[in-house]
Amino acid sequence: MPRTEVFALSDELTLLLKNAKKIPLTDTVMVNQQQAVDLLKRVIAAYDPSLENAQKIVDNEEHILVDANHKAEETIRQAMAQAQGTVNESNSYAQTTKQNADAYADQTRKAAEDEVSALVADAQARAHNMIEDAKAQADELVSQTTVLARAEAQAREILENANQHAQALRGQTQQELDGVLSHVDNTIAAQLNELRLIRQNLAGFQYEEDEN
Repeated sequence: MPRTEVFALSDELTLLLKNAKKIPLTDTVMVNQQQAVDLLKRVIAAYDPSLENAQKIVDNEEHILVDANHKAEETIRQAMAQAQGTVNESNSYAQTTKQNADAYADQTRKAAEDEVSALVADAQARAHNMIEDAKAQADELVSQTTVLARAEAQAREILENANQHAQALRGQTQQELDGVLSHVDNTIAAQLNELRLIRQNLAGFQYEEDEN
């Protein structure tokens, strides 16, 4: 056969390799075994049968393709193992992040509650002391009722201010906790989306491998 047919077959084989599906994370590709064998046989047949290396190529072509398939399968196994390791690491990171966020939220809530309790207790103590002082002063004054009423009004004002401050502190603490939990929720959601993409890519790749 003419040399032009040899070059044409060589181009066809090259095109087959270029269009072959690439194995992720490697430079290895997967080709149709029968199609590649047929092309190699046609290339060999196009040469002069007297060439010494022709028979060697025929004898070794099956071994080469089998070895290539074994390497491709091993590469796929390693890629899937690496992907699974990435998924496991992401799951562990997400779990640790949530645990840390829960611990921080509990710590912040407890600190806020302790501060509110301390403020209320201090206000109650001050109000009680003022009432007691007013009662003591009222014993020395002619208008005990007026002095006591004034002290009670001041005590109520202190209690009201303390309660307002405590309520504001509770609201601020709740907003901060909501912000922390929202950030954690967004972080975990982004990681879950990445995990879903990895699983979808693995499933799509397995589907393409089964079709081949």
